[in-house]
Amino acid sequence: MKTRFINKATGLTLLIVSLLLIGCSTNVTVTGDYPSALIKPLPYHVGLVLDDSFTHYIFESKQEQDVTMTLGKSQTQLFDQIFSDMFVSCSTLGTIAKATASKVDLVVVPHVEEVQLAMPFETRLNVFEVWVKYNLQVFNSEGEPVADWLMSAYGKTQTRFLKSEEEALDQATTAALRDAGVRLAIGFKRIPEIRDWIEQREKQKPLAQSGGQG
Repeated sequence: MKTRFINKATGLTLLIVSLLLIGCSTNVTVTGDYPSALIKPLPYHVGLVLDDSFTHYIFESKQEQDVTMTLGKSQTQLFDQIFSDMFVSCSTLGTIAKATASKVDLVVVPHVEEVQLAMPFETRLNVFEVWVKYNLQVFNSEGEPVADWLMSAYGKTQTRFLKSEEEALDQATTAALRDAGVRLAIGFKRIPEIRDWIEQREKQKPLAQSGGQG
């Protein structure tokens, strides 16, 4: 009887632990939409390289609460939208080799450097916070490095307005991606190396035009 009681108690404990683990797991697929950037496009053709690690990016955090966030589709939509607004022509490609072969003016290769979360049980506030850090590598038409830009974005939401943790994290992450879009639209051409590249291209325009007339 004692052995049978122990086995039943052990089985009940394992069941409770399993239920607790399931209850502490959060899975989110980010589904935000992103408005067009109201900016004057730069007169260049950019090749945007979004490889599989970017388009299928999944963030996993295994701390006190397991969180899995699927970001790939949503951030791909964002970068497609913003770079199509920032330049008169944008080609989205899978590799740098394809981009340079397409005779583009610039090649941009974004990578996710880091994702951080702050959950209410950590901050003791009724707030979900998300930080996303991107590394944007920029190359010229010959595949030579032009710039290497680290860009951070931030978003948060209040849980009291939402029905679930999944919805809260979705909104916080969408807010962070929208913040990334604003920073891209405003900050990209202000990167010193990009600004220098644009100035050099502008200086070459009159020379090319006068050469054509002669």
